Amino acid sequence: MSPAKNKKVIKMKKRSFGAFGFFLIFLAVLIILLFIQSFTREHVSIYEVTQTQLADNENLRGIVLREESLVNAKKNGYVNYYVGEGSKLSKTTTVYSTSDSKDTTTAIANTDTDDVALSDEDTRNIRNTISDFRENFDLSEYGSIRNFRYNVDNVLLELSDVSLTKSLQKLKQESGSDKNFSLVKAEKTGIISFSSDGRESLSKDTIQKSDFTSMNDAMKQIRTTEQITAGSPVYRVVTSEKWSIVVSLTKEQYIKIAKKDSVSVKIKKDNITMTPVVQEFTSNGGYYANLVFDKYMIRYLNNRYLDVEIIFNNATGLKIPVSSVLKKKCYVIPKEYITKGANSNQTGVATITYTDSGAPKINFVAAEVYYYDEKGNAYIDAAVLKAGTTITKGNSTSSGRFMQVTKIKKLEGVYNCNQGYCRFEYIKKLYANKEYAIVEIGNQYSLSNFDHIILNPDMITESDVIY
Repeated sequence: MSPAKNKKVIKMKKRSFGAFGFFLIFLAVLIILLFIQSFTREHVSIYEVTQTQLADNENLRGIVLREESLVNAKKNGYVNYYVGEGSKLSKTTTVYSTSDSKDTTTAIANTDTDDVALSDEDTRNIRNTISDFRENFDLSEYGSIRNFRYNVDNVLLELSDVSLTKSLQKLKQESGSDKNFSLVKAEKTGIISFSSDGRESLSKDTIQKSDFTSMNDAMKQIRTTEQITAGSPVYRVVTSEKWSIVVSLTKEQYIKIAKKDSVSVKIKKDNITMTPVVQEFTSNGGYYANLVFDKYMIRYLNNRYLDVEIIFNNATGLKIPVSSVLKKKCYVIPKEYITKGANSNQTGVATITYTDSGAPKINFVAAEVYYYDEKGNAYIDAAVLKAGTTITKGNSTSSGRFMQVTKIKKLEGVYNCNQGYCRFEYIKKLYANKEYAIVEIGNQYSLSNFDHIILNPDMITESDVIY
């Protein structure tokens, strides 16, 4: 027998994998799946309610339209004006004079007038003119200094209560050597302006999309110390207090404004809010609204473009996400049927059942009142009673005081979780858009500032505890 054969070989038993091994694999897979699920599934989210204002408004820049035209000089010469910016013209108003000689114009400008007493409003007008210049001054626009000078002149002309009968006699004497000196009266009644942007003929019917591409005021002073030629503009006159702002709209904005009977419009230049007549119209594939006003035209006499806010909805209250709102089925019952338990302050209703002998028996069923409407009806959870359940008024067993609960309505509300569990709470919406709603504050059945609510109520049920 060889030495190799004398060696003992011990064979190891193979361990059976068995059910326990499969259980361990199953457990490991389950833990991995739960771990992945904890990261991928949506969790219950909590939102803190705050008081705020929510507005669904449109901020736009529009084009100002007026009944206006330029008045041109009838002859060559140097011009001197006798009315100020924004003055009202009548057919008898002497607006300006022309002369061949610049010396005559200088002499006229130096003619004394009566002393002027400044009121508080006059002082404010001068200060506002200076303030506007300081705020908008740009070194790259040297011409604005000349415009400022003319604006100050215009204000001072408005303040000068010149007796034309007396003063014009003196002016004619001063200009005796100037045979071509002449006084020019107003051609039209209206409001005078000494600036122009060349767009006086623009109207609602001629508006185009291109008019809304570059929307910056480009008013230029018509007044000049240089000689003018016949046919060149000497002033602009606005002949009606009625004016309008045309705004360009998207299709969605057009539909929204067309659905409203009226809207308020805030003019941002001075925060004046008015209710215009709204004329929606389309032109060459564009959507527009013409906002027609009948006052304050003179405030915007020298504006071609204005920023406006069209106010559709504006509500102040408690802001909540729309996703937090749910509807709950409630029984609607007269408030006289709401009672309290014998040994508690819980609200609820007294139901009527019958014993085997047919005698009526009163049972108290706790039910929170979510809301009382203006008619005095109470809203309670429909889940606490079966449809057709008989309830009694004042814990009476008299059949004349019985009623069956059948009327159901859905009540809007949220899950309040201030106490660590979900509790349905009624809300009264004042306004809502796609993301948020404004709900009434101060209602004894509704939310309060800084309450905590469930953001995704479809993931939870009432009375669930929040960890």
